[in-house]
Amino acid sequence: MLGEVLEHLDVKPNGIYVDTTLGGGGYAEAILERLEGGKLFAFDTDPAALAQSTARLQAEMTKGSLIIIDENFGKIEETLKANEVAAIDGIVYDLGVSSNQLDTSSIGLSYRVESRLDMRLDPRLEKTAYEIINNFEETKIKQIFREFGEEPRAGLFAKRIVETRSVHPIETTTELADLLSRGIREDKRSSILSRIFQALRIEVNDELGQLARSLEQAIRLLKPGGRMVVVSYHSLEDRIVKNAFQRASAPKSDPSSPDFMKSSIDFSRASLRLITRKPLLPTDEEIGRNPRARSAKLRAAEKI
Repeated sequence: MLGEVLEHLDVKPNGIYVDTTLGGGGYAEAILERLEGGKLFAFDTDPAALAQSTARLQAEMTKGSLIIIDENFGKIEETLKANEVAAIDGIVYDLGVSSNQLDTSSIGLSYRVESRLDMRLDPRLEKTAYEIINNFEETKIKQIFREFGEEPRAGLFAKRIVETRSVHPIETTTELADLLSRGIREDKRSSILSRIFQALRIEVNDELGQLARSLEQAIRLLKPGGRMVVVSYHSLEDRIVKNAFQRASAPKSDPSSPDFMKSSIDFSRASLRLITRKPLLPTDEEIGRNPRARSAKLRAAEKI
């Protein structure tokens, strides 16, 4: 949804922008093409993505218009302040994981590719999927599968994992996938494994917690008229974005206010104006080009 992202971000040539999920550098490159004197700060923690984008965008880095930062977007406020940036004109999030990350065997994000059970998008993190599967209590594994994967059979799968690991450790992605697939109809296998692997990835990387913290920081950092654009890929992410935008655009009244009983919303305290009342969805043409875009939802807001 690059075109829609750029339209809603409304890049000013001399503005200061943040790409919270640099990845392969596609968004960054498009934003940089619209800057004349402005700067882009791009965040990522995946060594492969950082190496790819550094090579792709080396000329912009040399000019000083691009600053690539090896840090999670949950720390954008302190990181930007360390770079003497107190306010920004726009920020974009493209959540989820890239096709390159899913298709590689390096960290085991996909059940289709045999790899060790790792799933860390930042290699500096300590917790891995292996630790969760082989050391966490059954009730905690069940909770992870249910909350982060919205998996109805979370209890069954957690019990099966604990029974198996009592005999031998569960080492690889394919070993875990085979274990979970026992007795599952072939047409249900892909959706179930996708939910379980998503849940593990979210837990390992604290993705939802980092997102919630980052959105709060981004709202504070935006200048009046600054834009925020978020592309999410599953309901848990979209719910966090929707709620953050709702709280900032229609804040609850102060209970101590004399007018509290008249209305539960005090628009005079709002810090955002919603640009998209409902999320934008990818076109059929884009889904045809990239089937993984089919679940994307775009939300945008402006600082007031």
